[in-house]
Amino acid sequence: MKKSFSIISIIIVIATVSCQKFLTEENLSAITAENYYKDATGYESLIVSCYSSLRKIYSPNPSLFEWGTDVSTRGEMELVSGQSNEVPAIQLDEYKTLTADNVPVDSFFSAAYAGIQRCNTAINRADGIPDLSEATKNSRVAEARFIRTYMYYLLVENFGNIPIVTDEINSAITHFEPSTEQQVYDFMISELNSALPNLPVDPGAVDAGRVTQGAANHLLSLLYLTRGYKSFGSSTDFEQAAKIAEDLINSNYYTLLPNFKDVFAVGNETNKEIIFAVQYGAQSGYNGNGQNILFGWRYWRESGFDVTSGTTTYNRRISDVMPTQFLYSLYNTKKDARYDATFLSKLYATMDDGTIKKGDLRFYFPYPDQTFTTADSIALKKENPNVEIIRYDKWKQAFNKVGGVEKFPMINKFYDPAAGLPYNTEYAYAGTKDVFLFRLSETYLIAAEAYFKLGQSDKAAEKLNVVRRRAVKAGQNLDITAADVSIDFILDEKAREQAGEYKRWLDLKRTHKLDRAFKHNILTEAANPNGVIEKYYLRPIPQSVIDRDSGGYPQNSGY
Repeated sequence: MKKSFSIISIIIVIATVSCQKFLTEENLSAITAENYYKDATGYESLIVSCYSSLRKIYSPNPSLFEWGTDVSTRGEMELVSGQSNEVPAIQLDEYKTLTADNVPVDSFFSAAYAGIQRCNTAINRADGIPDLSEATKNSRVAEARFIRTYMYYLLVENFGNIPIVTDEINSAITHFEPSTEQQVYDFMISELNSALPNLPVDPGAVDAGRVTQGAANHLLSLLYLTRGYKSFGSSTDFEQAAKIAEDLINSNYYTLLPNFKDVFAVGNETNKEIIFAVQYGAQSGYNGNGQNILFGWRYWRESGFDVTSGTTTYNRRISDVMPTQFLYSLYNTKKDARYDATFLSKLYATMDDGTIKKGDLRFYFPYPDQTFTTADSIALKKENPNVEIIRYDKWKQAFNKVGGVEKFPMINKFYDPAAGLPYNTEYAYAGTKDVFLFRLSETYLIAAEAYFKLGQSDKAAEKLNVVRRRAVKAGQNLDITAADVSIDFILDEKAREQAGEYKRWLDLKRTHKLDRAFKHNILTEAANPNGVIEKYYLRPIPQSVIDRDSGGYPQNSGY
């Protein structure tokens, strides 16, 4: 194995973060790997920490997966401890000025390798746990292999060539040699194939939240799909992606819920559509993720609202990430129930404020694809004298001469009534609902994309129609034919189905469609009059990694 980085300055934190369902927190101090990972109890805590490492990727603001895409952009940035995150946001959303010292890029790289190191420890120490049964050992090692593989997937797609680290690191290593993308993909696929036989088949037979064969197969299908696009890939990869996705769909262990809205219903996080999720649990103090607050705007600064009264009703919202106008335009709101299930088009006052009374309609956002006449506006204002009607042409930024008002239908499917009141940062209002990583609807979309790449548009349409029939309103029809299918259509469908679910940049990267961002993201387009260039498909290697490496760690081309 090629050794690498004190670039990865890793401290293993043992079970310091609790997870809902089967994961529980322990308050541990004065411990080392040698004196704690010596029995089954200590080892299970190590496995907990492997799962918990995923939280560092998705909390509080996994901006790398949303900024700079066709369906999400940056909005107004709020000061945190007197500092603004605007520069990193500009770099990731507009690409042109992205540098190797970008904080979110550095934080993500470090968090991913810290998670990998936890998994390495779990994998390498399993044989030395005397009171761990063989079956449990094999299952836990397989879980760690899955989590490690997922971390490598995120890393290789963001950075390209990266080191494959499988050893437990207990001392500083000053150089790592990056492996090629092909080597990383070969490693990931081999890892999942090794893990699969030792993972549980039936998710209902194990604690909610544990890795199952379903989760491993979903990821394996995604890996084959992604590899198929690469120079070292082939049509066989698309065949494998389609087959594995089909087998998972037909396994009957997972199913699409009848109503899209129910997938995200409060208290329904372990529903049968969810294949794998990052778990969170409600507890005092900050312990959540920002998915419930990021895709909004600061309504609580308006008359009829304040932070305290609005938090329970709408959660405290910020516009660090805001939908592009293009995202709204993708929905046929007369037919597609996902629009109302995804966005909040009406806001009601949450407190008395002068002439405004609690419960008054304060903001109304007409459907972007339906006629809303002057007469409609007059009638609405007559019934609701305190309402502000904001039309589609204003659903954009209120800075950089963009011409919007930065008030728009907020993504609301992540709303969490249990989200806390403030502690010390804006993210302290974060909710504790799980972050869904794999849903069965995405499995259908992976199969559809693989079939399209194989030239089987009829089968692709079949899979897309399953997802669309779940989304259709009563009495309407959203069915498509093979002639409608294209990569752009599939990406549109993924946007409608997965808005805000931290998938978009990876989808555009995989399909080599970042040009969509340079067409539909106003800020990205304005900063890049000549369009997308190839270097934007990779992030820069963090400068901290290069500075700590004694062997001249290579930077990605163009940075």
